[in-house]
Amino acid sequence: MKKQLVLYFILILATLSNAQDFDTALQNISGQLATVQSGKKEYQQSVDSSGPGIVILHIDEVDSKGKTKSYVYEFNLADIDPNTVRAYAKHDVFTVSMTTKKKQKLIKKTLDNEKTNYVYELIIYATDPDNGRNLVKSIKEAIPAARKILDKRLALHGYTERLNWLKKHIGNVELSKKQITQELTEKSDYPGSVSLHKNIITGKNEKDKIFDFNLAYLNPKQIDFYINGDVFGLKIATKRGKKLIKLTENNEQKAYTNKFYIATKNVEEARDLQKVLMDIIPLAKQKLEAALPEVSGLQDGIKTLNGLIESVKVNDTEYGQNFSGDCIINFTQNINEAKKSYSDLYEFNLADLNKKQIKTKTKGKVIVVELNTKSDHKYIKYSRNDELKGYKSTFNIYTPGPEQAIVVQKVLKKLTMKCQEKFDPKKQKPLDFNQAAQLLQENLKNFNIGDTGYEQSVDFTDGNKNLKYQNVITNKSSSKELIYEVDLSDLNPKSIKIKVSGKKINVEIATKHLEKLIKYYKDGKIQAYQNKFDIPAPDIETARNIKRALQNLIKK
Repeated sequence: MKKQLVLYFILILATLSNAQDFDTALQNISGQLATVQSGKKEYQQSVDSSGPGIVILHIDEVDSKGKTKSYVYEFNLADIDPNTVRAYAKHDVFTVSMTTKKKQKLIKKTLDNEKTNYVYELIIYATDPDNGRNLVKSIKEAIPAARKILDKRLALHGYTERLNWLKKHIGNVELSKKQITQELTEKSDYPGSVSLHKNIITGKNEKDKIFDFNLAYLNPKQIDFYINGDVFGLKIATKRGKKLIKLTENNEQKAYTNKFYIATKNVEEARDLQKVLMDIIPLAKQKLEAALPEVSGLQDGIKTLNGLIESVKVNDTEYGQNFSGDCIINFTQNINEAKKSYSDLYEFNLADLNKKQIKTKTKGKVIVVELNTKSDHKYIKYSRNDELKGYKSTFNIYTPGPEQAIVVQKVLKKLTMKCQEKFDPKKQKPLDFNQAAQLLQENLKNFNIGDTGYEQSVDFTDGNKNLKYQNVITNKSSSKELIYEVDLSDLNPKSIKIKVSGKKINVEIATKHLEKLIKYYKDGKIQAYQNKFDIPAPDIETARNIKRALQNLIKK
C-alpha cells in the first residue's frame, strides 16, 4: 500500500511538471501569434487551452468589406505529427501548416459557433518568414510536453475501477441538431456482461437502441475514432467480426450485430474511453473464463445444459428445449411462433458428434450452437410432431446469448469426449460366437417405417458355419419375403457399414472381393447370386449393434 501511494505521488508530481512545461510552451506560441494582413484579408489569431495538452486556436478572418468568419480549432498537440509542421509562403501571406498523425481527423473545427466538423490539417498565419520559423520551433517544442501529459493523465487499476469509470464517463452528448443519451449498465449474467442504452433524437425522429454485449468479446485492436458530421466518438467491433452484440431497437429485437459506436463530447473523451476499453477487455476475458462452469459428469453436464437453454425467447417466438438421456440423447425443441407451434425431436449419440464441429453461430436474431456428426454421417434421427422426417448430420440449439452459447459449446465438447471414450470400438471386448449371435438376434427387430413393416429373423446352420437371414417386407398393397444364405467365412468384416437414405437405415455387408457367393430367394424362388445384402434397422443404435454382432461373427 505504501509503495502504491509513493508511485501515486510520483505520478502526480510528474503530471504537474509536464503541465507546467506545456503551459510554458503554449505561452511561447501565444506570444508569437499576431494579426496578419494579406492583400484581401486580415487574420486575427489567439490561442488558449481548455486543459493540459489541449489547444484552442481562434482565427477570425476579416475580408475587405469587414465581414468576419470566426474559426475555432480544438485539438491535442500530442496528435500533431512534428514532421509535418512547416512554414511556407502561400500567395501573399506566410503560413505554418501541420497535420495529425496518420492524418486522423482529430481537429475539431467550428465555424461561427454553428457548423462543426473534424479535419486533420490546420493552417495558422505568420507575419513574415522569421515569425513562421519561430512558430514552427515553438510548436515542435510543445508537442513532447503534450504527449507526456497524455501518457500519464489516466491511471486506473483493475477491472472494477475501469468498469466504474466507463459507467460514469459514457454519457449524454448535445449537438446542434442531435441529442444522444447514453448509459452503460452492468448486467449480472456473467462477468463482463454490460448493456449500452442509447437514445438518439434528430429533429422529430427518435431511435431507442439497446446493445447487450460482453466486454470480453470486443476487439481491442478495433476501437477506432468515429466521425460522422459533427458526431465524434468511438466505433467498436467484436473479435473476428462475430455477430455477438444483441441489438434491440424501439423495444423490438433486431439481428445480432458485430459493431456499434459510442458518441463523446470531444476527441479527448473519446481518447480516454478508447484507452480504458482497450485495458478492460483482456481483464473481462480473464474474469469470464474463470466464471464458466465446469461439469463433473454426464448427468451434471445435461443438467447444466438444460439450465442454460430451457427457455429462449426472441420477440414473439419461444423455444422450449430439453436434453434427456445419457450418451444416447433425446433433444426436444418446442417452438411457439406467433401463428403456429410445433415440436421437434432429435435422437442421437453424443459419441457420433465431431467435437471440432460443435460451434457457435449467429442466425439473425438468435445465437445457436451448431452440432455436426463425424464425417457428416446422417446419424441424427429427426421427427416433427411425432412424425419421422428423416436423418440429419446437423442441427442447432438455440441459446439466450453469446455467453450461454459459449458454455453450451464447452459442455457439449466435454460430454462428447466422454461418450466417445465410452463407445470407442477399440475398447469394446470381443464377443464369442454365442454372444455375437444373441446380440444379432436381439437387434433384428420387427418395426414399421410409415406404412412399411419389416419382420426379420436369423438362423445359423451347418454347425454355425452358415448364416440364413430372412426379411418379410409388407405395405398396404403388397408383401415380399427375402432370404439370404451365406457361409460366414465368405463375408468381409471390413465391408460392414451403416447406410442412411431418407427415412431408412440399413446395415450393408458384402463378400470378400465382392464375389457373388450369397444365395438369394425372393418369395420362395431362387434368384441370381449376390455379393452383398442389407439388414434394415429402426434406428442408429440398433444398426450399430447389428454391425458389431456381424463383425464378431465373421471373425469367428
